[in-house]
Amino acid sequence: MPSGSLTTQIDTNFILINKLAVLVLTLLFFSAMLLKNRSCKETARSLMAPINLSLLGLILLYAEYSLKEIPRYHDVVSGLQTVVVLLCLAKLVIYLIIDLYLPFRSKREPPGFLRDTIRLVVYLLIGVVSLRVVFDVNLSAVVTTTTVLTAMIAFALQNSLTNALSGFAIQSEKLLDRHNWISIKEKNIFGEIVNVGFRYTTLRNPDNNLVMVPNSAIIQNVVTIYGTSESEDRPAVLLDVMLEYCLPPETARELLLTVLKNEPMVLPEPSPMVRLLTLGDSGIVYQMKFWIGHPGQKVPAADRIYTQIWYAATRAGYSFPFPHRQVITAEQKEPFAFSRSLVLRELQQMDLFAGLAPEQLESMAENAPVRVFGPGEVVVSQGDSGSSLFIVLKGSLDVLVDRVKVGGLAEDSFFGEMSLLTGAPRAATVRAGSEVWLVEVTKNLMEPILRHNPGIMETLSAILEERGKANLVTRQTAGRQQEPISLRDDYLKRLKSFFGL
Repeated sequence: MPSGSLTTQIDTNFILINKLAVLVLTLLFFSAMLLKNRSCKETARSLMAPINLSLLGLILLYAEYSLKEIPRYHDVVSGLQTVVVLLCLAKLVIYLIIDLYLPFRSKREPPGFLRDTIRLVVYLLIGVVSLRVVFDVNLSAVVTTTTVLTAMIAFALQNSLTNALSGFAIQSEKLLDRHNWISIKEKNIFGEIVNVGFRYTTLRNPDNNLVMVPNSAIIQNVVTIYGTSESEDRPAVLLDVMLEYCLPPETARELLLTVLKNEPMVLPEPSPMVRLLTLGDSGIVYQMKFWIGHPGQKVPAADRIYTQIWYAATRAGYSFPFPHRQVITAEQKEPFAFSRSLVLRELQQMDLFAGLAPEQLESMAENAPVRVFGPGEVVVSQGDSGSSLFIVLKGSLDVLVDRVKVGGLAEDSFFGEMSLLTGAPRAATVRAGSEVWLVEVTKNLMEPILRHNPGIMETLSAILEERGKANLVTRQTAGRQQEPISLRDDYLKRLKSFFGL
């Protein structure tokens, strides 16, 4: 055999052995990965593709070896088999980089943008090698003849290229990693980063919907970053509200701070704050800053806080300013309509006021204010001083002692009789469970009645003693210790002292 033919034969066998090595390595590697991940159907399905491809390559390799004496068919099968081997090699390299090396290096799953970029680069290299080795294409000539066409395509796809380059910038910024919550004020977008792709960044908004935002919109606009649910720094929220000029700023701050401090979704530390932002055309704009436990609570927290501000401002006798385009001559209607006869009926049903004359009850019903509280608002706080009693006309309330719920109040019930008649501090926190209408009987309403009929105090002290015993049973049932109930004479003494009788 001539030396040239021998050398060619050796080179051919060497190439076949290398192809065989690549195919066998691919088959064994992905088969092992399939056994390891057989419990995950989606992963197992993706691993079957390179296994089937490597089996196809082995069949073509056998055909190539069998047809070596028939050059016409051998060359076709050899070219096809080489392409299959290159594809197997590409899948092996991609899996090693994306599924093994990157997760091991970064200790987390690589983002979609990086995975897509690596796949694109590997397949482009395989394509270039296939054109040169299998199809014997002169790449320099191809590049020269397609320069104008490439420029035209680049001009037509400039938006896509901008988004792709913006995607690289997003990937390099750690503050824009997945699971971070961001907002783009100019686009009215708020959500959690789920994935960063070539053209779009996918966000999950508080409504659990996926929003695809062009990468360029994130790079070219101001982005507020709230962090993740696991961030050490809790996310801060800024809310603006406009109140009337007739409401003094210090009173407005106190009203808004009370709403923030009584809202469970607002963290007590760092302490919430209220700042006067600007003096607008229609009213004063205040900015509330507070912290929440999870970025996804931003929208629900804003809903609860704005709702409670409306109730608190309306209850205090103030309204929210808005621009007018015409003169309004009609009188403003009360937002809550109720009947004084309903208030009188509630007073008549209470044992506490059973000793009062009908005209005294009618006077009390006519002058007692009706307070309306929104869901979640605190009516009274444990330990606060007070001198009024509340009767529930509508809605339900929760009773909490040391922040633990110990009971509830429904329509036709009342609370605060100890504060009304003795000035004792509030024994519990009462929070509105729904919109509630409360009749407030104050000390100023009771004082002239008691001065006119001092004998009623004997009856009141007896009723206080019975109510005290009932409260003691309730708290003992809830597992709380309570001081012994005072005697009737003690209640009578405290009642007279409180009203100066």
